[in-house]
Amino acid sequence: MKKNNILIIVLIGLVLLFVATNYFKKNSNTNFKSEVIQLDSSMVNKIVIRSSLVTEEEPIIISKDNDSWLVEQGTVKTKANQSTVKNTLGQLEEMKTERLVAKSKDKWKAYALTDSLAQCVEIHQQGKEQITKLYFGKTTYKQSQNPGYGGRPSVDASTYFRIDKNPKTYATKSGLANTFKRNFNTWRNTEFIKVDKDLITQLKFETEDNSGFSLSKNESVWTMGNLTPDSTKVAQYLNTLRHQNSSKFANEFTPKSKADYKLTIQGNSIEDLVVKAYRDSIKNKFFLNSSQHPNVFVESDSTGLFKQLFVSQDHF
Repeated sequence: MKKNNILIIVLIGLVLLFVATNYFKKNSNTNFKSEVIQLDSSMVNKIVIRSSLVTEEEPIIISKDNDSWLVEQGTVKTKANQSTVKNTLGQLEEMKTERLVAKSKDKWKAYALTDSLAQCVEIHQQGKEQITKLYFGKTTYKQSQNPGYGGRPSVDASTYFRIDKNPKTYATKSGLANTFKRNFNTWRNTEFIKVDKDLITQLKFETEDNSGFSLSKNESVWTMGNLTPDSTKVAQYLNTLRHQNSSKFANEFTPKSKADYKLTIQGNSIEDLVVKAYRDSIKNKFFLNSSQHPNVFVESDSTGLFKQLFVSQDHF
């Protein structure tokens, strides 16, 4: 009988322990949520990235124009890299908090989260007057418990952040914070030219000294004046024209009145595509511009994009 009473007491104790454990776990989960911001990425229409006041950099503004995203900084406003912006919105929507680090403002300085030290990301949503402001502070690193590729040690990085005027400091994986540390040019559309090579029927090369030449397509045969170019070389060059990117933006460049080199691409059912190149003989480089992106200039040396596009007659 005595043994039965002891067993009953032990059983009651285990039940109480189970209930208490689940209660505190539930209570803890109530107090801490990994989703500390609620965003619908489809409703975001503007993001303003402000670096810490220490850097004195102008803000980067990413804004939606109909179905396209634009990016601007200072006096430069241009088309954004659409996939980069969409990926960033996806990261924002899925942002998770690792842990609550501190509950009071007096800890902000220790985590570089004061207004002057932190990077501020303003998120504007359509139909909402209130702007969500994320402040990202310093990042810490520690060796991961999970080995990396090939069994090599890997490193976990956490970035501290806060939201609006909420005094709490949180930690999150540093991926999103690093995304917003990109410089202006990495947000930009890098497409320089894009054309359906099968629709091209004429290529006209012009130079400042009037030593240009043309290639024309009649049905499936290409001619170069009275000459017949190497069909393989022509096909290779058309592949080059199909799609060219460049991230070497030249924001400060101002073109002179006439380009040193000019390439005009014409074809069936396509708008004329004009590429111009301006030589900088002092720095031994070229500045290129495409009519598809008339306000954008990119830089190239003599072996880069310039060489790929502006070939001589002997090339064919």
